[in-house]
Amino acid sequence: MLYYKRKNYLFIVPFLLFIFNSVEIYSQQQNGEITFSQFDTNIVFTSPRPLLSSHLKEIKKSDYWGLNLVLSNNGFGFGAFYELFFTKQTYLFVNLYLSGARNTDEFEYYNPWTGQLFIPGKVNRLYMFPLTFGIVQSFLTDVLGTNFTPYVNFGMGPTFIVSTPYEKEFFTSLGYARFYIRFGLFVGTGVNIPITDKSYIGVSARQYWIPFGGNGLESIKDKPIKDFGGFFLALNFGIKI
Repeated sequence: MLYYKRKNYLFIVPFLLFIFNSVEIYSQQQNGEITFSQFDTNIVFTSPRPLLSSHLKEIKKSDYWGLNLVLSNNGFGFGAFYELFFTKQTYLFVNLYLSGARNTDEFEYYNPWTGQLFIPGKVNRLYMFPLTFGIVQSFLTDVLGTNFTPYVNFGMGPTFIVSTPYEKEFFTSLGYARFYIRFGLFVGTGVNIPITDKSYIGVSARQYWIPFGGNGLESIKDKPIKDFGGFFLALNFGIKI
């Protein structure tokens, strides 16, 4: 009797394994034919949201305005810009920087007799305002996605230069200001990183060429500046309009 029960048990186990691994369901189609469909033991999980933020592609279809924090061999500055998009990879822009201008070897010293800071040999305070119009072309967006947008750009336009006498107090010297306009251009590169669907933060680098012409313009006596260009790094903050 024990042998009989064990024999039945050995028979049932492979039968159940066969049922679970090879269950076939008969389904009747409209043409009357009978087909067999087998359960697939593979389970596929689908993410409830895109792995990359593809919805951020929308930020490429709108115009933007924003602010710049600028660092150059002239020191710190700031600026503002406006971007007009044609496609998600190409757009036009207008950008205005506001920065000081100086020789690279200008250093302040403290006068213990007057308690003031001064720069030896300085004759003029110089300020520059490059206004540029240009075009931007982004690339690798299909490979990197819209969360990381590198680009190259090119621009040109007038640069407004202001000179005030250093010997006079700052506000008083504004009454003696002289204005100059020179043509300049730049080439650059950068990257934008969206932080929301309505804003982004970016870093850019530009090389400017702004020749003054003639004998240049003095900041330090006998050391005229003949090109107000140079290398500019900027931190950019863009907001969707």
